[in-house]
Amino acid sequence: MLNLADNFLQLRQLATLRLSAASALVCQGQDLWVLADDALVLQRYNLSGDWQAELTLLPGELPEDAKQRKRLKPDFEALLSLPGDCLLALGSGSTERRCRGCLVEADTVRVIDLSPLYQALAGHFQDLNIEGGVIYRGQLLLAQRGNGRGRENALVLLELAQVLRDLQDGQLSAAALQRIAPLQLPELDGVPLSLTDLSVAPSGALFFTATAEATDSSYLDGACVGSVLGRLDAQLAIVELSRLTPVVKIEGLAFQADGRPLLVADADDPTIASPLFTLDRFSEAT
Repeated sequence: MLNLADNFLQLRQLATLRLSAASALVCQGQDLWVLADDALVLQRYNLSGDWQAELTLLPGELPEDAKQRKRLKPDFEALLSLPGDCLLALGSGSTERRCRGCLVEADTVRVIDLSPLYQALAGHFQDLNIEGGVIYRGQLLLAQRGNGRGRENALVLLELAQVLRDLQDGQLSAAALQRIAPLQLPELDGVPLSLTDLSVAPSGALFFTATAEATDSSYLDGACVGSVLGRLDAQLAIVELSRLTPVVKIEGLAFQADGRPLLVADADDPTIASPLFTLDRFSEAT
């Protein structure tokens, strides 16, 4: 396993966002779309982090009480760009209420039933918890976060053509599932790392983020001891791994057209707005 002892990357904050639990982000041209795991909206910013607009994904309002909000939230954890500049937001699947997604086409939102696929995945994982997604080499990859009892980090490979057909029917089906690739991550200061997002750089290189959170639950949060940025090769093996400073819980990663990464963090505190970061000294061979 790669050694993290001397490999650090310094985060630089660009902006403070208008939400407190940023979980995923996607760059589309000059637009930055940001998703939150405890909200019913998708927010649009420019690439500097200036707020532009907000799009409602699901109707209604979530309660202010933290425990009730956690129980009722859709837990949108993954956001990816599809052909035609569509966006797909995915719930984590960690509870029955969290098996919905939203397909965004221009200003139109369609609710997607993730249950057929997630029920199939639940047979493979002790604690299903989908936290990221990206299109890579003609497939749709999902990041299974191993922060539950089984510590099962993995990449779920879906057939993109089947996914696109499924979305026209308002669902994701088990027919799209091709294979599951387990991913072994090290510990950070004695705490296991678990996947939080996936993103593909303009060069085509596949990157991931992971965080070390002191919990054995896919539902309850724990103290964060740090996060990492890693790169995978075409065989989905880890070839680069860097620790990020300062200590924050990095939840989302995206790349601009010029290759500059953007990252968001979640403090697991509704009173603390999420920061938007970049890495000034980043190169694709970290």
